[in-house]
Amino acid sequence: MFKYKGLKVKEDDATLPKTRKELFKTIVKDDFYLLAELSLLMFLLSLPLAAVFIGEILMISGATSPDASLVFSICFFCGLIEIPLFGVRYIARYAAFGVMKKRAHNEAGYIGELFFGTLKKGALRGFLIGCVLGVIVFVWQTASVFVIAYNANTWIKGLGIGATTLVFMITYGAAEYFLSIDNFYELKFSGALKNGFSFALMHFPLTLIYFAVTMGLPFGLTLLSTWSLIAVGAVFALWGDGFTVLAVTLFSHQLFDKYINSVYYTDYINKGLAASEPINEKEKG
Repeated sequence: MFKYKGLKVKEDDATLPKTRKELFKTIVKDDFYLLAELSLLMFLLSLPLAAVFIGEILMISGATSPDASLVFSICFFCGLIEIPLFGVRYIARYAAFGVMKKRAHNEAGYIGELFFGTLKKGALRGFLIGCVLGVIVFVWQTASVFVIAYNANTWIKGLGIGATTLVFMITYGAAEYFLSIDNFYELKFSGALKNGFSFALMHFPLTLIYFAVTMGLPFGLTLLSTWSLIAVGAVFALWGDGFTVLAVTLFSHQLFDKYINSVYYTDYINKGLAASEPINEKEKG
């Protein structure tokens, strides 16, 4: 199926996976270079964001007397800088979702051409959704530092951090769904984002798990060990980022079949799979 730098179509229906679970296993097993190349492309456009984040950590840890006002100032100004850099990262992530949609639908093309073609087409929308997430991260970061540093009440600290983290988590999940939705359908930005929030809330337990693995774990390792963070960053840069795009793409396509395609776009149900499985009336509702 997969050759380096190219996606090839399987013409024989019998050789296609019958379910998205099988397709997931096939891509992880056979399409290593697809996941690796997408991860590397996303990593290159994520370097500015990573550089500012690392600089932020170094400034806080290297301060001789890091009082509350200094830590807050560092987080505030670095957070502002990071907002457009999240946009730059999500330009690449938007393009990666476009390539993965082609792979999931068993469509041919060269990875580089597909990536940069999607990037050119959807750069602004990818940048905007990244900035939306960047603003939420900025609010979460500065609010968390503020309540920890300037409030002695444990309950207020817990509620403040909990509320901003919840908003961060849901917006992060909505942004991921948005990338898949916007590459699949022709919708207004607001419409795609609204659907993204709907899916993130409807499947909140999975949103929570995804956030914990892809955001919570790296952040926790930042506090634990610099070398652990570097190791996780290397895995994501070389393969993991592409893996997350694959996981979100296939799961979201399954949701599209259940809630959207079964009503409006029946020709797209189980696209890229060997056989269509009927969706009953209960699932439609």
